[in-house]
Amino acid sequence: MNKMIPETKLTLLAKDAAKKHSLAAILVIAVVIELISFIPQLLILGPLVFLSREDLAGALEMGDTSIIRISPDMVMAVNLFVTVFTTLITILYCTKFEKRSMGSMGFRGKTPFTEYLTGLFLGAGMLLLAWGICLITGTAECTGTSGSISPVILLFFLGFLVQGMSEEVYCRGFIMQSISIRYAPIAAVLVNSLFFAALHLGNNGIAPLAFVNLMLFGIFASLYMWKRGNIWGIAAFHSAWNFAQGNLVGIRVSGSSAGPSVLSTEFMEQGTLINGGSFGIEGGLACTLVYVAGILILLKLPVRKDAGIMREDGRDQVMDVTAELSSKPPVNIEIRAV
Repeated sequence: MNKMIPETKLTLLAKDAAKKHSLAAILVIAVVIELISFIPQLLILGPLVFLSREDLAGALEMGDTSIIRISPDMVMAVNLFVTVFTTLITILYCTKFEKRSMGSMGFRGKTPFTEYLTGLFLGAGMLLLAWGICLITGTAECTGTSGSISPVILLFFLGFLVQGMSEEVYCRGFIMQSISIRYAPIAAVLVNSLFFAALHLGNNGIAPLAFVNLMLFGIFASLYMWKRGNIWGIAAFHSAWNFAQGNLVGIRVSGSSAGPSVLSTEFMEQGTLINGGSFGIEGGLACTLVYVAGILILLKLPVRKDAGIMREDGRDQVMDVTAELSSKPPVNIEIRAV
C-alpha cells in the first residue's frame, strides 16, 4: 500500500514546516480551528435563522413592515458562503504557525484552471453515475423538473464552490499534509479520512454505511490530491458533487436539504440500502460502488509529472522542490574583466 501512495512534492513541501506536531496535537488543533471558525459563522447565521422563522410570517401578514423575513433557501445559501472562514483560519494557521507554504497546502501547479475545470466535470459525472445506478436498480425515480428553475440555484453553485474548497483545505490541505510531515502517507490518508467522516456524525440520517462512504470519499479525495499534486481539482470535485446532488437531481446532501433543484428525485423505501434513504445517496451502496471504483483507479494511475519527486530519467527532484519553497528572487552575479 505504501508503494501505491508514495511521497510526492506535496510531502516534501509539507516537511519544510517549522513546526512539526504529533498526531494527537494535530487533531486537537483541528478541533480548535473548527471551533474558532464557527464563531463568525454563528454571528452571521444566527440573525438570519431568526429572520427565517415561520412565525414571522404572521407578523408580516398583520402589517408589521419593520420585520424582513428571509427565506430558508437564502439562509442555506449563506451557510455555504460562511464556510470561507474555515478556509481563511486554516490557511492562517498553516502559514503563520506551522510556517508552511501555500504550496504545501496544495495551492500550486502550472494549470490550476484546467485542474479545477476537470474536477468540476468529474465530480458532477461521478455523482450522476451513482444516481444512475439508483435509477437502473429501481430504487429511485426521477419525477421530472421541480418547477421553474430559480436563479437562487446559481447562488447555491457559487456557495458550494466556497464550501467544497473549505472542507478540502481543512481536511486535505491541513490535516493530511500536517500528518504527512512525521508519518507515512498511508497514515495521513486514513486518519484525515476518518476525521472527515467523523465531522458528519451529527447529520440527519447518519448510519454505519453512510459513515463508511464518507470515509471512502475522504480516501478518494486524499488520493486525488496526492496524485495530481494540487488542491484545485479535488476542491472542484467536492463542490460539483454536492451541487449536482442537491441542486441538479434533488437529493439530500449528507442528510441535509440543499434548497431548490432542477430535477426532483424520489427514493423508494424498499431500496434504502442502495439509495441511502434519508441521508441521501451518500448513505447507499450505489455511492459505495462509485467511490471504490474511483479509489482503485486512482491507486493504479501514476503520480502527475509535476507532482512526483522523481524525474523521468530517475533523478531526484528535491532541488526543484527546494526552489519552489523559496520566495526570494535569484541573485544574478555579473563578473567583468578588468
